[in-house]
Amino acid sequence: MNGGKNRLPSPAAHNYAPYVEAYADKPWVYCCVSIIAESVSSTEFLLKNAAGDIITKHDILELLYKPNPFMTGRQLRQWICASLELTGNAYILKDAPRADGAPRELFPLLSHLVEIVPGTTAAEPIQGYKYRAGGKTAYYRAKDVIQIKYFNPFDFFYGLSPLAAARSAADSYEAAEIYNRSFFDNSATLSGILSTETKLDDASRSRIIKSWTDKYTSAAKAHKVALLEGGLKWQSIGMSQRDMDFISGLKLSREAILSIFHVPPALAGIFDHAPQYNTREQQRIFYQTCVLPKMTLILEALTEFLLPDFDKKRELYLTPDASAISVLKDDEETRAKCAKLYLEMGFDKDEVINALGLPFGLSGGYKKAKRRQNKKY
Repeated sequence: MNGGKNRLPSPAAHNYAPYVEAYADKPWVYCCVSIIAESVSSTEFLLKNAAGDIITKHDILELLYKPNPFMTGRQLRQWICASLELTGNAYILKDAPRADGAPRELFPLLSHLVEIVPGTTAAEPIQGYKYRAGGKTAYYRAKDVIQIKYFNPFDFFYGLSPLAAARSAADSYEAAEIYNRSFFDNSATLSGILSTETKLDDASRSRIIKSWTDKYTSAAKAHKVALLEGGLKWQSIGMSQRDMDFISGLKLSREAILSIFHVPPALAGIFDHAPQYNTREQQRIFYQTCVLPKMTLILEALTEFLLPDFDKKRELYLTPDASAISVLKDDEETRAKCAKLYLEMGFDKDEVINALGLPFGLSGGYKKAKRRQNKKY
């Protein structure tokens, strides 16, 4: 983006290129998106059957762990998540089909280069996707592309990103940074009028202005002591940084961006609120309200639009493995205590496992855990 002159457009225009560019241009957008994408992509997931048993070997797992020759499964998930945060949409191309139609490879498509082609009937709302890249346009059938999107109350086809809601705060922060940079580059601390009761000729006037500019203008020369001679007087006419409440404005914009992206301040390196809410608690809140819901959205889309290519009976599903998240371990212990209490009250073990979402299958997993426990005694 050019010096902040081009503000982020309304998402209704479907012009997503400036939103993608904001990842490189706006520091707090980069911060939030990278934190979320790295956290979501590093969260483990499980493949389960209808009985809740964990499947450890399957073709779909091999594909998700190594989706194509150029990236790992984690990189693909990071790409999907970052695309969702910036544009509200993520597109995955199912490529290199096997004899049974299941894809051998998955490739992410740049969301700002994708155009949805609407269908003509309610049964087929999306006819396909146009992908414009490198001066060429490719057309993909609807069934060959998985679209994952955030909720958008204004558009059925395209999602609404957090950045769309944060664009005003992001633009304001960038404008403040530009002002601050211009302040130091052009004047730093001195902004006012030099006056004298003596009449000056053109040569004297030019000499004084040049000497003043050379000595006191720019950030490197800020806070120097000015020596006035020949009856010169300095009169300040500039508004100070304090008068503009500059720092406060920056903080408000920054906190608005963090809030919209659901990123707690401590995770972004801001510890102003750490005494009130410790870092671990902020991490817990982050995973519960941000990471797990986003990971669930992605896995549900893959379950619905990718798994059937490998599981014609639709008996399998993908789910986040919350038990592998260290900051949620306390919750895991609490659930285990609740499970023990419910079992002692006489509730069926499979119902308890399902109700509490315990990290193992139903009867089979319970029996294995019981055998391990009995071996200790």
